Amino acid sequence: MIQIKELLKRNPRGMSITEISSALHLHRNTAAKYLDTLKLRGDVDRKEIGTARNYFLVQRIPVSSLLAYWPAPLIICDLRLNTVMVTEGILSLLGCSLDVMYGVLIDEIPISLFKDPRIREICHNAVQGETETHTFRATIRKKEMRIRIQGIPVVFDTGRDGAALAFFDETGHQSTSRELDLLKQQYAALKTGQREYIAHLDNKLRITYINAPFATRTQRSGKQAEGLPFTSLFPAQILHEIEELLPEITIASQSASADLMMIRNDGTVGREQWDLRAIFDEQGGIAAYHATGRDITELYRCREQLEQYHKNFEELIEDRTRSLQEANRMLMATIREKEELERELLFIQFAFDHASDSILILNEEGRIIRANQTASTLLGYTTEELQALHVETINPSITKSIWKEMWVDGYPGKRMRTRSIHRMRNGRILHVDVSRTFVRFLDQMYFCSIARPLEEKDGNGDQTIPSHS
Repeated sequence: MIQIKELLKRNPRGMSITEISSALHLHRNTAAKYLDTLKLRGDVDRKEIGTARNYFLVQRIPVSSLLAYWPAPLIICDLRLNTVMVTEGILSLLGCSLDVMYGVLIDEIPISLFKDPRIREICHNAVQGETETHTFRATIRKKEMRIRIQGIPVVFDTGRDGAALAFFDETGHQSTSRELDLLKQQYAALKTGQREYIAHLDNKLRITYINAPFATRTQRSGKQAEGLPFTSLFPAQILHEIEELLPEITIASQSASADLMMIRNDGTVGREQWDLRAIFDEQGGIAAYHATGRDITELYRCREQLEQYHKNFEELIEDRTRSLQEANRMLMATIREKEELERELLFIQFAFDHASDSILILNEEGRIIRANQTASTLLGYTTEELQALHVETINPSITKSIWKEMWVDGYPGKRMRTRSIHRMRNGRILHVDVSRTFVRFLDQMYFCSIARPLEEKDGNGDQTIPSHS
């Protein structure tokens, strides 16, 4: 029987008993007996063309197995398309009793849905071993419904072919999709006409979205702002004011507001009013934040002027002078911090590039993400070309499986010292002394390889160091 199934698999259009018996060197009656057994098991199907019987493989599901495991409502029909079995789900879905459907032709069931000729077509094709699906709109129990019907070829325990119609109620899904589309359109319209600042933040206060007015305020595009800490858009001296908002936000009180100082794009000091609203997950934890803000600089100044109106002119001048001095001090402190950071980064980059040894930094996928100038000179690549290479290109002794094993055993701070090889761009192999270290930066672990070429003996027995050219 296995040989017969393999033969039919190679001949999907079907074969006669004579063709099968000839191909397998069997007696015709023996081949017919096996084919009848396969037919009863539902492994093959049969079509009669004149006096000949043509057999071919078919994918039919036994009715007993389908009823036991199929979750959707079902109607089972025989060869003549008479309803012979139904599940409780179909009675609940259609709102009728069993006697209305049992033993009735599929297109004569007294429900308007079954008057559609496509249902008979689905059922007929399933009896013939073909699966087909259609979606119908029907009024059932005075309710507009959207129902998807799928035909499934089945075989009864007697070996006879049949068809199962599986019903999927998509009414709720369609309604939900419409509501979702409407909400998306409303939200898009709200974002388009909004003049206030809008920012979406994750639970770590990292930006996931900003609207156009806030993008103008930050002088960054939405793409450039993604992933930045929200607090980085404000002076460092007032970060504690933002942090103090977080404990105020609970399920009972889902938002908190604050007036925050900021440095405007023209370098002057401004004020913004921000409302930070939490979005909670099913467990009650904070999944994200929705932040809305507006520039209240002019309003704040008007308030100041109103408060100072009843004070004398000298006090007003002193207060304004102190405010400007404080703003200048904050601005200079911010500039000074940035200059110091830039100088430190430049020095670190200079030391990295001019180290005496080759330094390569790789990620877990084995891709080189940083390389110093010494590595570029030693291996004959530019630093940009090195960053497009993988570890096996530079060190052919490290295969993908070895690389994975190294990372399995790796942990931050693990150090290794070994001798290995590096392959230059021109194909030359260098023997190197390598110091390997696993390091972690933020949430990512990296592999740092520091290599020094080993001295090689020339033809006179003298020791030489390979040229970097």
